[in-house]
Amino acid sequence: DRSVNGNGLQVFGTVTKTPVATGADLVAYSGFSSSNYLQQPYDSGLDFGTGDFSVMGWFKTSSFSAAFLFDKQDGSWGDRFSAELINGGVRCRAGGANFDVTGASEGAWEHLVILRRSGILYGYLNGTFKASIAGSAVTDGPYPLNFGKSNGLVDYPLTNGSLALWRVSATAPTAAQIKKIYEDEKPLFQENAQATLYGTSNAVTALAYDDDTELLHAGTSSGRSVFQGLRRVSNTTDAVTTSISASNSIIVEE
Repeated sequence: DRSVNGNGLQVFGTVTKTPVATGADLVAYSGFSSSNYLQQPYDSGLDFGTGDFSVMGWFKTSSFSAAFLFDKQDGSWGDRFSAELINGGVRCRAGGANFDVTGASEGAWEHLVILRRSGILYGYLNGTFKASIAGSAVTDGPYPLNFGKSNGLVDYPLTNGSLALWRVSATAPTAAQIKKIYEDEKPLFQENAQATLYGTSNAVTALAYDDDTELLHAGTSSGRSVFQGLRRVSNTTDAVTTSISASNSIIVEE
């Protein structure tokens, strides 16, 4: 969990972690089965009731046979918070309401967003609105949240798929925000895409944004990392100890 809550997922069995593309920094999780999956124990922060919420992340599958991306439910089909693969897309459930987000492709990384705003459920795929329906309360009680298989009844594990960058929030982003998130994260799934600070230190000593080139410069004891959006496009190896100034590709650092 990268939020301030620090309430991370537990690994049950063995879950495989591999780069999302050859040479990429970003990793995905796969190898799911009935005994291999990720789980967050019951968290009252996920009891959304009738309030706004969103869940989003990336998935890739080689087959759209029935399998769950994530699931939180009370042991019945009628009241659950989940996303399940169906032919050519994902069936999204929140409480007693469900709708299908279609248009996904086998073998490609797809960005899925499920949200509820002002009582209406919405589904987006790769930044594009796909479906909506009147929502119902998410009242599934003290049950854990699973990624990679269902939570009870039949497991339906994601045996032919991978997951990356999943997050859950008690807020609902706008359509413009969803499009920006998709466009910002998409480059991280390309071959050799770098997404981390250069070197071994994560202590940032200085930052500067170049308005002309739209590049962000982050300094650490290992050097200066240059980011275009979320992707690191270059770096230096000289330590930055105090400050960075960047303007029209002219960089001054110390």
